[in-house]
Amino acid sequence: MKDMNTADATPARLRLVLWLVVILAALTTAITFLIPVAPTAANPVATHWRTAAGTASLCLFLGAAVEFLRGLGGFKPGLRSAYRLLAFGIMAWSTVLIQLVIWGMLDLWNSAWADSGSGLVPFFVTSALIYAGTRKFARLIGVRGPFTSWRVMVPVSVGTGIIFGIAATYLVQYHIEGTNTYIGVAALCTACLTFSAVLAYKIYDSIGLYYKNAMKWLAVGFTALAVSAAHETINTFWFNNGDVYTDYGWYLIPWVITGLLLVRASYQFRLLAVTEGTTTGTGGMKAEHASRKDYIDSIIEVAGLVSNRMDVRSALDILREVTAEQKSDEPLKDEDKKRLLKAYSELEDYLGRKDVLRSFSKDAVRTHVTPAFLAVLEQREAH
Repeated sequence: MKDMNTADATPARLRLVLWLVVILAALTTAITFLIPVAPTAANPVATHWRTAAGTASLCLFLGAAVEFLRGLGGFKPGLRSAYRLLAFGIMAWSTVLIQLVIWGMLDLWNSAWADSGSGLVPFFVTSALIYAGTRKFARLIGVRGPFTSWRVMVPVSVGTGIIFGIAATYLVQYHIEGTNTYIGVAALCTACLTFSAVLAYKIYDSIGLYYKNAMKWLAVGFTALAVSAAHETINTFWFNNGDVYTDYGWYLIPWVITGLLLVRASYQFRLLAVTEGTTTGTGGMKAEHASRKDYIDSIIEVAGLVSNRMDVRSALDILREVTAEQKSDEPLKDEDKKRLLKAYSELEDYLGRKDVLRSFSKDAVRTHVTPAFLAVLEQREAH
């Protein structure tokens, strides 16, 4: 059963949603220029631009998170849990941006609220949730190693934060209390987000072809997150309030770009729930019309739907053996046809009952085979 948010979705409608998120973010950003800033703000023009950059990031991050959550229908609990963690992590970063917007518009940079370090908490929450979600996803499809270990990630991240915090004590270009702590926390989170980005690329390398494009964009988005956090860390060594780069919000541009990339990643993720193959029937083809190419191409296409290829090694081994034993222009022997049909049946059964990310109906799987091969399957079932 499809989720109500995906039941009527089509690629065209999802593209429309993608553009609506971007357009609404742009309109909301433009509106901030109409809001008066606090009379005590040193540079009202700079405050407006900084607020606009923060608002654009905020809207894009929230839009991406909401779309990730709306695209969970049709997937199994493990993947839904992983993506909820990712979405909530993205929302947590929005808390930082909300605070920046409020502090800027009301000139609250020296308030007890700002001085309390509240802006640091979402850094921790964002990094931990995104890492937890990416780690869960990786383990679902069998990715293991030091990057999936909390025991490795936490010491490395904390160590990085301590090193940068100490360096800031001696190298920072101005003297504001708490700057070294801020830089240390930003560096810690940069390391954590880097772990997430590396894990995302490892998932991309391991996952089936059906998920590749969505996983590529997620990995790109997480890389942008890590780069933006690194930029925040390094930038704070040299620039602070009173500098054009900071006052006008140019230092927030990487976060705006990251927001755009995450929105695109959410669009690709939602496409997974609605994109099927193109075959809707035999098209008048008969089983005897099925060529070697129909058998091979159909099984390769269906194998691409599998999230963890290691789970269907025996089926893929059959495919490799048959393709290695014959030349590409030779017709299949009856024995090879039986072996390939056995491999296909294993793949169809796996996708229907055992795949860790989602369950495909038999009809959904068969939209990915050629009409002639579909005729072969229907003839076999008829007998």
